[in-house]
Amino acid sequence: MGLFDFFRRKKRTGASSPKLREIWCGFQQILADNKKVMGLIGSLEELLVSPKDLDLAYLDSRIGLLDQHVASLVAALHKISGGKFPELESARVRIKGAIAQRWEEAAAFPASPLIVRLEEAGPELLTALGGKAGNLARVKNQLALPVPDGAVATLSAYKLFMEQELPDGGGTLLSRLKTGLHNLDLANEALVGQVSQELQHLILAQPMPPELAGALLQAAQRLAPEGGHRLAVRSSGGREDITASFAGQYKSFLGVAPAEVPDRWRRVVASQFGEGAIIYFKLQGLVLEEAAMGVLIQRLVEARSAGVMLTTDPVGGSPENLMISATWGLAADLVAGRMRGDEYLVAKADGRLLQARYGRQEHLLQVRDGCLEKQPAPPELMETPVLEAGDLERLASYARMLEAHCGCPHCVEWVKDDQGTIQVVQARHLPPADNFPRPLVDMAGTGALVLVSGHIGSPGVAAGPVFHLEPGQSLAEVPAGVVLVVPRTTPELAPVLPRIAALVAEIGSANGHLILVAREYGVPALVEAGGAAGLPAGEVVTVDAYHGKVYQGRVEELLRYQRPHPRYATDSAVLGRLRAVADLIIPVNLVDRRSKEFRPENCRTYHDITRFGQEKAMQIMFGLMDDVAQGRVPALKLLKLKTTLPLNLHLVDLGDGLASHDTPVPPEDIISVPMRALWRGISYPNITWAGPVPVDVGGFLHVLGQSAINPPQNFWDKTYAIVAANYVNYACRLGYHFQSVDSYVGDVPENNYINFTFKGGAADDTRRVRRIRLIATVLERLGFDMEIFGDVIRARFRRRPEAEMEERLDLVGRLMAYVRQMDMLMKDDNISQVLAERFLAGHYERPGEEAETGEA
Repeated sequence: MGLFDFFRRKKRTGASSPKLREIWCGFQQILADNKKVMGLIGSLEELLVSPKDLDLAYLDSRIGLLDQHVASLVAALHKISGGKFPELESARVRIKGAIAQRWEEAAAFPASPLIVRLEEAGPELLTALGGKAGNLARVKNQLALPVPDGAVATLSAYKLFMEQELPDGGGTLLSRLKTGLHNLDLANEALVGQVSQELQHLILAQPMPPELAGALLQAAQRLAPEGGHRLAVRSSGGREDITASFAGQYKSFLGVAPAEVPDRWRRVVASQFGEGAIIYFKLQGLVLEEAAMGVLIQRLVEARSAGVMLTTDPVGGSPENLMISATWGLAADLVAGRMRGDEYLVAKADGRLLQARYGRQEHLLQVRDGCLEKQPAPPELMETPVLEAGDLERLASYARMLEAHCGCPHCVEWVKDDQGTIQVVQARHLPPADNFPRPLVDMAGTGALVLVSGHIGSPGVAAGPVFHLEPGQSLAEVPAGVVLVVPRTTPELAPVLPRIAALVAEIGSANGHLILVAREYGVPALVEAGGAAGLPAGEVVTVDAYHGKVYQGRVEELLRYQRPHPRYATDSAVLGRLRAVADLIIPVNLVDRRSKEFRPENCRTYHDITRFGQEKAMQIMFGLMDDVAQGRVPALKLLKLKTTLPLNLHLVDLGDGLASHDTPVPPEDIISVPMRALWRGISYPNITWAGPVPVDVGGFLHVLGQSAINPPQNFWDKTYAIVAANYVNYACRLGYHFQSVDSYVGDVPENNYINFTFKGGAADDTRRVRRIRLIATVLERLGFDMEIFGDVIRARFRRRPEAEMEERLDLVGRLMAYVRQMDMLMKDDNISQVLAERFLAGHYERPGEEAETGEA
């Protein structure tokens, strides 16, 4: 009769009793699902710490895959247990529902009037204004800094517009927009462009609710009662200037007449679906409701000069200094990177000028009849610094007030009017300066060949081949990992920043919108890099955006300081989503299988479910082995291993694991690859198994005490190993502790794994934990990933070539033998490290055994 002929002929009593084949297959499924679940949980933990490869679609797919494997594990346990734990599926469904609720919970539109005046916006209304307007309301009302009068069309106005039913009966405008954005492939630039055009056209074609149009017109007329083109209409997205800057991604309109405001409101909302804006907010992990658009309507300041202030110097990384860029007239070209104005490095404490670079300005921007016009600069302004000492002192005082109030650096856009008043027109939060080490030496003095020099825009170091983006070229043609060379730093380049190594621009401002986004992504950038257009295409260069240099080739000494691209701020929406569900996935609460709380209904996380499922599956497999031992399963034979070691080891061969099937089986007949390697370590001749373990008297007394309280049921219980050609599941209850190895080893590295578990012991908790530290120290040095819960350790090693897997199994076997009853020797915290170092050095004698072996 073949191995599984029994499965077709032998029937268990009771319809719910699983057959042997079902038990074995289900057990294998549980092991496989547990491995997948632990890998996915590990990847989520890594993303919480280092989210550089994280995006919303990827995270969504990981959590979906996690539930699939948990569901599969629960179904397998249900089958092999005969439906003994129905509450486990109920727990899975409950946890899945809680995850979905937190994951898909739409950002609520805060209740508010359609229009709110800036000066009337109390704290309870700030979120309804959107990020930009909410920040300005704080600046105006809480800090009393000069801010132009304005009103905000709130997120409630956006909601009213978006929740209109479409005339074709296709649902609401919001639902149609969400459908258009769902599963959009950001790598397909043509598709993103097509979707962008369709969604913007849809918004521009949608009629405006009469009450909204009337409210907008009334607010505009209040701000400009004399008429004329005296207003500015600007975006104020729900997350804009808070968790993400959205710098340069949305439309702004200057020189707007009151009658034009409703139309400009609609165009600002439509700009939310521009190609770059879609890519930016999708990469930031936002859903549409979170990117909802408030719109700010302000009196337009007749600007004598304007500019940008960063309240912490991003180039030098010094929190004591700030950086100001300034230009005559309006600053639209400055922030768009089309020009470089004056630049000032200023001491924040007193506004004292530390350094200045003055630009020659031949033109300035002014609004004339609703149009932004470039006009010749008066001769007396061309060579005159834009800002005076008093202006620097005033802006520094603004910086101090903003940082003291909000607790973080700011990017401030300001306008100086003809009366000399400096007004704040935008104040966005900036992430704090990074603490990454910076190269102190300028490599230009060490012989490295400098190709181009420029001004520092976004600090950092990177290397890659040069790629020139010529006029008319598509952003989709920009390869990943290149040093992108461009004529100027326009905001339209923002979508390529996440995939390039560095940016070099011939013209641009260090305080412009594109450079601000480059800093968010951690992309090194140089501006005002004259001669960059002459860099040979395809040549590998190193960009040092700490010292403003581009070097030929890879400069490895510099690249030691390269840092990962932080695509998400610590408070970004995508990380917020992961954090919101992490406590339903990652923690393990069911630690002690002996506790009365170790029940399926007490599972609070996916990790709990897998912990419970694996433990119960192991118990079922031990019961199955007992059935085999007592002859109740004639299809399988329990074979005792021939050994002088004090191990009551029995083998079950599922196929091609043993060369013979006569009991006792000699060790040389083990042909299972992982079992042979494991046994080689367990039986290593220099590890003492026989005889008493040298003990510390205090440790021995602790063991006696613990034994009186918790005596083992069967000290020399059977040890079972299920073997096949490339598989072993070894489970040993030896005395007071339990250890197991589950491993697959074959010629495909991707399929190879070792899962090791050790728990328990006879000594008190402190000594058992010290033994766990010993095991953990060794396994960490051997390259295992680990989880430790008290006196329980679970470790895994995976995806390595066959020879390396066998070597690790050999060492794990030695470690299992070495640490038997070792908890009795754990007299102090230092002994764990001492014993670990001895083991790793190949000295397997325990303290007290050296004299017997003659070792000093």
